[in-house]
Formats: sequence, structure tokens, C-alpha cells
Amino acid sequence: MPSFSPPDEVRADSLPPDARRRFLRLRGRRLDRPGWTAARLLSFALAAVVHAVTAAILAGAVLVVAGWHGSVIGWLLGGVLAAIAIVTRPRAVRLPDGAEEVTRAEAPALFDVAGRIAGAVGAEPPAAIYLHDRLFRCAHLRTRVGGGPGGGVSGGVSSRVRRRPVLLVGLPLLLTLTPRERAGMLGAELARDVSGDPGRGLLVPAALVTTGKWRHALMDMRVDRFPDFGDPLLAHHGGPGGRMASQAIGKVAGWVLVWPLLLAELALRRLVSAQAQHAVHYADQVAARAVSSRAVVEYLDALTMAESRLTPVMAAARRGETAEEIRRAVLSGDAGRELITARREDSLAGQGAWQAEPPAALRAVLLESAGVGDGPVSLGPGESDRIDAELSRHLARAVRELSHGT
Repeated sequence: MPSFSPPDEVRADSLPPDARRRFLRLRGRRLDRPGWTAARLLSFALAAVVHAVTAAILAGAVLVVAGWHGSVIGWLLGGVLAAIAIVTRPRAVRLPDGAEEVTRAEAPALFDVAGRIAGAVGAEPPAAIYLHDRLFRCAHLRTRVGGGPGGGVSGGVSSRVRRRPVLLVGLPLLLTLTPRERAGMLGAELARDVSGDPGRGLLVPAALVTTGKWRHALMDMRVDRFPDFGDPLLAHHGGPGGRMASQAIGKVAGWVLVWPLLLAELALRRLVSAQAQHAVHYADQVAARAVSSRAVVEYLDALTMAESRLTPVMAAARRGETAEEIRRAVLSGDAGRELITARREDSLAGQGAWQAEPPAALRAVLLESAGVGDGPVSLGPGESDRIDAELSRHLARAVRELSHGT
């Protein structure tokens, strides 16, 4: 089981200047929920401008087609503008491919503990829980989910329009966590719903996706296709001579057109980064007051130790060990404080400037320095075992997937 290491063992010297200043400002503080600051208002205003550009392009397409309805050129130009507007339209967060819903009837213990911890952190209980065989992460999302007997979502138009809280659990992560770390996982992720993070709404994240698509498409990359989850799949390879010539012209035009959007993206990312990181650290403290600092810190250290945790699990899966055997090995393991400290420092060294999501190591260090007391909610070994029993079929499938590599 991971050790609870003191915060002064990790230095933040390797952080980018902005992140280091934020670390020094937040260290040892009890944080308040982020409010409506000037930076927050400016973020929403800038995001609205980005979406207004998309709306203007769509309006231009309609005007071109209406004005040149008898011209092939008018239809072609209008179609191109409409296609651009459709590709860059605002989109809500979607679940990744391969996510499988588990109902309350299948996993009552998981739903009960998630609901209990959600109540402790002040969040709305998950309307649905989805499992994924190849994710070493857990995420609390706001997305549209349909009604169902176990999903907790009422049917009708409201269930198709309203964004509901959804918990996405990666089975490889769940497989490697102790009961206390599982409580920390649920606390930390569910508390994100009450963190005041502008990056969890509709307007700002969609604007960042839009500006990112513009940048990739207009600067130096050709968009091949857009998958159902994550960033566009991009390729650097060229094509035949004619296509290369057209791409060269497009790149020249792109470099001229992309600068206003690129500056908007950089400004928006800088604004959102500081607010989002503060919100994440606040959510960690909220979770700590619900399930204890130790539970949250150990979960964050598990994320920092992802490679060290997942590699032996994959090796055990290739040897044909079952999920139960892997779980027993996990519960008897101890990474050691020295290794955790070293991995924390390695993780901090890889922190990027204006990164919206702070590294798990930095979150753990700041939470330790805050001195938040233990919370009243816990997840005992017996309840954790019941969750494993409920998800045994899914865990066995995830182990089979891991045996084939990632």
C-alpha cells in the first residue's frame, strides 16, 4: 500500500514559471470555490466570440447560396462554408468508444458508494456509470445519456436534452486500487462537479476544441477524420502532386487566416489554465474533507505511478492470472515512499505550460500541505470486494484485453 509522504520531499523547481508561482501561492492554503472573477468573465466572452465566428461562417454560407442560387460556384462556396461551420460547431463532451454502461441492478454496491460519496462532496449522484477496458483513469462528465432502468435518468425529451452526471471508470485503474484509493478516486472525481471549473461547461471547452481544429487544419496538418472521442486524428503525410499543390496554397492561406484564431486559442488557454487548476485543487480538498486526505493522496499517487502499477498487471494477465489473483497481488504490494517521491518529481518535470489539468503529483503535494482533516466517508474491504464481485465479468474481460497489450 502506498506511503503517505510529507510534502517537503518534492521540489517544484522544474515547474514552468506560471505553474511554480501558482504552486507557491496555493501551498498550505485552504481554498475557496472559484468565483466570478474578471478572468472567468473574459474566458466566457472570448469563447463566445469563437463560437460567433462559426455562426458567422454558417450565416455566410446561407447568404452565398441564397444570393447565387443559380450558380454552381455559389453552391460550391456555400457548401464549403457550411462544411467548415459544421466541423467546427460546438460539441458537448462525449464518452469514448468502448465505454459500456453498467446498471444499478448489476452493480448496486458501486452505485451506493458513488451516491454516498457524491452526497458527502455535495455533487449530484451519477445518473449512469460506464466502464472501459482500456482506460487507466476515472472521470466525472456532464453529457447526454438516455433513460434506462438502472441509469437514474427519466425518459422523455428532458433526458435527451439535459446533460446528466456520468461516471466513467477505467477497469485497469479500478483493478489496481486498494479500497481506500477507490474511495479517494470517487471523492476526487465526483468533487470536480462542484469545483467551479469553467472547463467543465459547454461554452469554453467547445471553444478550445474549435480553435484547436482551426489551428490543426490551417497550419501544418491535414485532418483525415474525426473520431468519436478526443482530438482529431491528424496526419503529416502528403499526397499526389495535385493534392500537394492545393495543400501548399491552403497552408499559405491558412497561415494568414489562423493567426487571429491562434491568438484567441492561446489567450483562452492561458485564462482557463489558471482557473481550471485552482478548481481541481479545490475539488481535491473537498474530496479530502469527505473521504480523508490520505485516501485522495494515495489515489493521486496511484495515477502518478500508472506505469509501475499497470506493467505488472499486464504481465500477470499474460501469464493467465485471473482478476482475483491480480487484486490479491495489488493489495499486498507496497511501492515505497522513495519510489513515489521520485515518480512525483519526474511527473512535475513533465508539466507543460498552460496545462489545464495539473499533474497528479502536484495535486498530491498541495493537498498534503493544506492539512485537511479526515472525512467521515470510507470504503471498506468488504464493500470493495462486493464491487469486485458485481463487476467480475467486466474485470475478467479487461484482464483478457490487457493480456493482448495496449
